[in-house]
Amino acid sequence: MIKTPQINAYRFPFAYVAFGGNPTHWWTRFLKKGFYHCVLLIGNGFEWILIDPVMHYTDLILMHQRYAPEILKHKGYRLIRTTLTLPQTVSFHLRPMTCVETVKRFLGISNPKIWTPYQLFLYLKSQKRKIFLDK
Repeated sequence: MIKTPQINAYRFPFAYVAFGGNPTHWWTRFLKKGFYHCVLLIGNGFEWILIDPVMHYTDLILMHQRYAPEILKHKGYRLIRTTLTLPQTVSFHLRPMTCVETVKRFLGISNPKIWTPYQLFLYLKSQKRKIFLDK
């Protein structure tokens, strides 16, 4: 049995999913306007980690900005406040690693019917515990 090291750490309590972006590839014409990309912002209110999964890598940006969600809103992104949860069951679905799939895995969402940023937006908006923030 492998034991994980004990570290003094905690999970960030706040998470925002930001939807927006520009159509950069030919296949984005099939996506809903304004929902070309999604990123995840997790933090504690003073320090934030921006997780930006793009096609060939995932960018992690540490931000020491208290108003990081407002900065994304000002840049034209649509935000939904949510929480990070650990999935209760183990389910494996073979799906391409997209921005949506990366955000879903961080949030503990294993719904195989969510493929596009707009579908993820509708799913998060439908959750009663989520707080919806519009532009």
